[in-house]
Amino acid sequence: MKTFIWFTLLYLILANQEISSIQQDKLHPISKIILGLSEVQTKDFNFQQLFVALDELAESFQTRINDENSSYEQDQQSYLSDVQFYENQINDFKNKIAQLEIEIKELGDEGTRLQTFLIEANQDLNDAIKLLAQKEQQINSDNTVFEQQNQEYADTINVLDQAIALLNEIKDEASLIQKKEHIKEVSQNMHKSMKKLSSKRVFYQPLVNVLTQLSQNNYVDQENLNKVINFMNQLRQNLIDAQTSLQNQHESQSKLQQDILSETQAKVSGIQDVLIPLLGTEISIKQSEIRALSSILQDAQSNLADAQDNLVATQNRWIERTSTHNNLLQQYNNELLAIKDAENALKKGGIFRQ
Repeated sequence: MKTFIWFTLLYLILANQEISSIQQDKLHPISKIILGLSEVQTKDFNFQQLFVALDELAESFQTRINDENSSYEQDQQSYLSDVQFYENQINDFKNKIAQLEIEIKELGDEGTRLQTFLIEANQDLNDAIKLLAQKEQQINSDNTVFEQQNQEYADTINVLDQAIALLNEIKDEASLIQKKEHIKEVSQNMHKSMKKLSSKRVFYQPLVNVLTQLSQNNYVDQENLNKVINFMNQLRQNLIDAQTSLQNQHESQSKLQQDILSETQAKVSGIQDVLIPLLGTEISIKQSEIRALSSILQDAQSNLADAQDNLVATQNRWIERTSTHNNLLQQYNNELLAIKDAENALKKGGIFRQ
């Protein structure tokens, strides 16, 4: 307040003086005032108080400079701390994003491998189902062939049993005549059986011929008849042995086919009931993990963008703060320089400190 009064007083004094010898438009306001005072010739004006006012004003500006420098240094520390904080955030988010991208890729690769396994499992299942159908069809076909062949053996053995029993009943011409029609019937049945067992035809074709001759003759050659009966018994035993071999072979083959069928059924069940559901579950888990990590990745990317924006905003604010700081210092230094020039102007006017 005191300084303001002093400068107001100086302004009023100068207003009464016609000072025109100096280009005042090029001087600082304070210099203009002091220049006017230097031309005032009065003993009543106390210039020492003016020097005190100038000192106080200079001290005020110096204090402002010191305060501004102190504030600027504090702001700078805060700025550097903020920059370090955001740079650390940016590095952390970048590292997190890189790690998340690696984990997501690994999960994606694992999911792709599982999808490939699932495709292969479905193909294996289809192949196993086809094989199962083929084996079942083969078993059914083998059973049909076996039943047919086994029945052919049984029918042929039955005809031989009838023929042997019939021939054993023929003891003389009278019994032969009595059995002619029966012998003819048995001969026809044996001929039918011969067609089914074509591989055995060489064995019982002569028997058919013998029975045919018997049905046509009226006499009995007992010795030859006994030979025929013995041959029929031998043939009967051969057929029984062949039938037994057929049954044993079918049983062995059936067991082998049934084992393959059971293994194929177990494979189908394992793939269909265990492997495919397990792969589906694992794929679903991987997809859920990818979705979860993708959400985290998206948040990290958003946080990174925010941190980068905050860093840029902080740097821009610091640029503005530095510009304001420099402008203030320039202004305050200009004021101090003006005060110095004012004191020099007083000296030139013959006014000195006491």
